[in-house]
Amino acid sequence: MKGKTLKAGAIILSSVDKNRIGLLYRARQNDWSFPKGHIEKEENAIETMLREIKEETGLEVDILKELPDLEYVNIFNKEHVYIKMFFVRSKDDSKLKLEFKTDDIQWIPYNKVVEKLSYDNLKDYFTSILPVLNGAIDSK
Repeated sequence: MKGKTLKAGAIILSSVDKNRIGLLYRARQNDWSFPKGHIEKEENAIETMLREIKEETGLEVDILKELPDLEYVNIFNKEHVYIKMFFVRSKDDSKLKLEFKTDDIQWIPYNKVVEKLSYDNLKDYFTSILPVLNGAIDSK
């Protein structure tokens, strides 16, 4: 196994409908995923997550809850990836501004997220934290 990659990302709850999650379609990778990116030297995980969401979706968000880390081995370069994950709520869904014109973001109902995600590790992760997400929504 090669080195390790540190990233931060989030599961975004809609500001309009608390039963919908924002999923990002990345045309270059031809996949559906959660917004995430590499932690830069001068950033902490929260700063990275906020920056990546703003870059990839144009959205500003409020943090609802820190989530368990997502860990996996990248099948392409064999690097071990650690993603510090957060559950956030969009401040205004209408402020969407995608980083790339060919990308897309869709507000997917909770019960359709797993079938929309492209990778098994993300599907397993989302399924495993669903009770945490529901608890965070109910407490807000």
